[in-house]
Formats: sequence, structure tokens, C-alpha cells
Amino acid sequence: MEREGFQGIRVVVAETGWPTACGEAAGVDNALTYNDNVVRRAVNGVGTPKRPKEEMEVYMFDLFDENERGGDEYQKHFGIFSSAGVKLYDLRFNSN
Repeated sequence: MEREGFQGIRVVVAETGWPTACGEAAGVDNALTYNDNVVRRAVNGVGTPKRPKEEMEVYMFDLFDENERGGDEYQKHFGIFSSAGVKLYDLRFNSN
């Protein structure tokens, strides 16, 4: 953005997550590891390599699996909870 003349644009991660099933490297352990790292970086204000220690907004994808969603099968499995409301893994949203 800076090369295009837009200085100081705040970083917002509009959608990030990891599938728990039906894709290469998909699984509960990988989803927990990825999402836990994203949450820790956001909560602790780690920022990005370009802007260390700068706070950023992060929107996790997705709270619930979406069994009725179209597309590839793995796209249905980004939830922290199953479509039935069962917790798939224990993601913590604090700095501990």
C-alpha cells in the first residue's frame, strides 16, 4: 500500500482460519495451533514484521462449521464448533 502512496494504513485481517477436516493438512490439531497463534499475536499486540507491536483487528473464520455451504468439502469445516454446537477444540481468547 505504501508503494502505491497510501501511508499508515491500519492492518485488518478480515478473515482467517484453518479447516478441521477434509483438506490437505486439515485437522483439529493444526486448526488449534494456527488459530491459537493468530489470537495470541492479536491479543498481545505483536503486529506484523513490517509494523511490530502495532495492534491489528482480526476476524476469525468461522465460529461454527457450515454443513450446508457449497464448494469444496473442506470449506464446511472452519468452525471452532461443529454445526451441532459441539466444541471441536479449546481456543482461548486471552493473553494466557
